[in-house]
Amino acid sequence: MNCQVKNNSNMNMQELNPLIDDLASAVQQKVGFKSMPSITLQDDEDNADVLLGKTAYYDPQNKSLTVYVTNRHPKDILRSIAHELIHHGQNLRGEFDKIGAVGEGYAQNDEHLRNMEKEAYLQGNMCFRDWEDGYKRQMMESIHRKNSFKRRNNTMKIHKWKNNELNRLLMEKFNFGTVNESNCSANRDGKEDEKCPECGKKHGTHSHDEVNEELENPEKADLDKDGKLSGYEKKRGKAIEKSMDNKDGKKDEKNESYRRQVRAMMEEILKIK
Repeated sequence: MNCQVKNNSNMNMQELNPLIDDLASAVQQKVGFKSMPSITLQDDEDNADVLLGKTAYYDPQNKSLTVYVTNRHPKDILRSIAHELIHHGQNLRGEFDKIGAVGEGYAQNDEHLRNMEKEAYLQGNMCFRDWEDGYKRQMMESIHRKNSFKRRNNTMKIHKWKNNELNRLLMEKFNFGTVNESNCSANRDGKEDEKCPECGKKHGTHSHDEVNEELENPEKADLDKDGKLSGYEKKRGKAIEKSMDNKDGKKDEKNESYRRQVRAMMEEILKIK
């Protein structure tokens, strides 16, 4: 249940409003009143200049509470709201029906009003303290969850990078494929004067289209017997070789066995779990 908060002050309510609403809900659950009062945050420069000026008051007729906020810390404002919310609970259960005129010294001269003030101070402060501790705990848990997510995300990125590096090393070690120029680091990084560590050529002097695996029998793929393989001849020859390999499965099994062995050794060296 949201509080109706009226801001008659120069305070920025963007951060304070959610806190007021959360505190009021906590006090409501603790005390058990069914309806919320209206809350007014009031500026009063003259009252702020008085050493023992007013901090807040509750109006039982209109079921509203007013808090003076000029030059006050937001935490002190929230504590006053908690105090007046207890008075609201007292009003809803009929405690204000038993009192007469309220004037100076009512908390010392009227036993019933004195007990009501005791309850407001004790319950109001304890409700505020319980709410504050719980709110801070929720904030810390939220921060911990966000940090945990970031750590997990970073760990996943690191493992992905390590796996990519392993795969690249395996491909280079066993010549499962050749590097193409579109993927070389000189082109990726845009370093024109540096040589690509993968192909040895300078950036801007070459361009690769894709990673091409070497053919087992390039001479059979050379259809026109000109000693050169066109893009079509390479793709056609690779497709035929792959089809033949898959038929008996021996080469795939052998290559996979190599991959597993080298990967196991690399993971042991790099301590990847």
